[in-house]
Amino acid sequence: MKHTLTLLTALLLAPLAAIHAADKTEKPGIAKFEGIDPNEGTAATSKDTPPRLIPNPGSTKDYARVKRTCTGVPSIAVSRGGRIWAMWYSGTTPGEIIERCPNAYVVVSTSGDGGRTWKEVLAIDPDGAGPLKAFDPQPWVDPDGKLWIIWHHTGVKHAWAITADDVERENPSWSEPRQIAKGVMMNKPALLSNGDWLLPVCDRKTEKISVIQSLVSRDRGKTFTVKGAFEVSYDLKPFEPMLIERKDGSLWMLVRTAQGIGESVSTDGGTSWSPLKTQAIKHTAARFFITRLQSGSLLLVKHSGIDVDPASVGKLQRRDLTAFISKDDGKTWSGGLVIDDRIGCSYPDGQQTADGTIHLIWDFMRSQSQEIVMTTFREEDVLATSAETIARVKSNRRLVSKGGTPE
Repeated sequence: MKHTLTLLTALLLAPLAAIHAADKTEKPGIAKFEGIDPNEGTAATSKDTPPRLIPNPGSTKDYARVKRTCTGVPSIAVSRGGRIWAMWYSGTTPGEIIERCPNAYVVVSTSGDGGRTWKEVLAIDPDGAGPLKAFDPQPWVDPDGKLWIIWHHTGVKHAWAITADDVERENPSWSEPRQIAKGVMMNKPALLSNGDWLLPVCDRKTEKISVIQSLVSRDRGKTFTVKGAFEVSYDLKPFEPMLIERKDGSLWMLVRTAQGIGESVSTDGGTSWSPLKTQAIKHTAARFFITRLQSGSLLLVKHSGIDVDPASVGKLQRRDLTAFISKDDGKTWSGGLVIDDRIGCSYPDGQQTADGTIHLIWDFMRSQSQEIVMTTFREEDVLATSAETIARVKSNRRLVSKGGTPE
C-alpha cells in the first residue's frame, strides 16, 4: 500500500498578551468539551480548492477575534531563536461546539517575547462561507529549523501544509499550500535515530473501520510515503496517534480511544504494527501529549492521575491536566504535577527547547471562556510535584488568546 505525496513551505502568527487571570468556576455543559470526530455531521465533498491564507486576521471583518463563539484545539512550536508559534481553530456560530461549528478556520499567532505578548498573523480558511472548514492544526520546527504549519479540511479530510524558512520574523514568507496526506496528521512527526521522519495519520476507511498509517519521509519532507498501516474498529473512536521511538529501537504508538489510551508497537521501523491494545494507560476520551526529553526521559501530559479510572471521577473528566515523567520508557511514571485543575481544560501540546524549558499549551472552556493558555516548566519541576512548584507553574501561565473579545 504505497503512495507518495509532495510537500511545502509554511507558517503563521497572531496577537494579544496578558498573564492568566484567576481561575473561574463555570458550570459547563458536558457537550461543550466532550470531543467528537470533527467530520461527524459534515457532508462529504470532493471539493479540493486550495485554502485561502488571510494575513493580519484581526484587521478583517470576518476573522476578528470579537466574532468568535468557540475556540480551541491548540498546538505550539518554538523556533531555535525562541520565537513561539501557536495555532488553534475558531468558529463563529453561537451555541455550537467547535467540532460541529460550520465555517471554522485556523488561526496562527506568534510571540517574540516568551509568550508575554502575541500577534495573530494568519488565518487559514478553505472556502470562507462554503461547506468546508479548517481544523486540527499543528506547527512543527523541523531539524533544519524550517517551520511547518499543518492543518486539515472537513469533507475531503486531507492534511495540508505551508512552510517558512524565515521563522524568526513575525511575518515570514509562506510557501503555497499543498496537500501532504489523506487523513488527519494532528501530532508532531517522530524523528527516528536513522534520520527518517515518521508521521502517524488516522483516517476513517468505512463506517466501521478506521486505518492508522505510518508515513515516512527520507528526503526531509519533500515526499511522504505510506510505510505501514493497521485497522481499528471505529467504535473505539481512535484519534490523534503519537509516536515514540523507544531506547530498544521499537516504535511505540499511543492512540486516543473511547477506552483510554491504546498502544501499538512496531519492531521493524513502522512497517508492521501489533493490534491496538486498550487501555494501555487509563484516560478519558481526550487528547494527551507525550514526547522524549533531552535527558532521555519521557514526558506525558494527560487528565488525572496515572492510574485513575475516568469512570470513577464522573462525566466532567476534562480537568486536572497533569504532567508525568518516565525514566524507563513508559513502564513506570512519576507522581504527577498538576498543570491546570479546572473543569474544561483540554488538548495539551508542547515542545522542549534547547535550554531545557518545556513550553505547554492547552485550551479552557472552548465555547464559553474560549481561552488558549500556555505555561513553562522543567523536568525537575514535574519530578518535584510540590505545592510550591504547582504555584510557580501556575504563575507562569500566559493568555495566548481569548475568543469573543476585542483586539
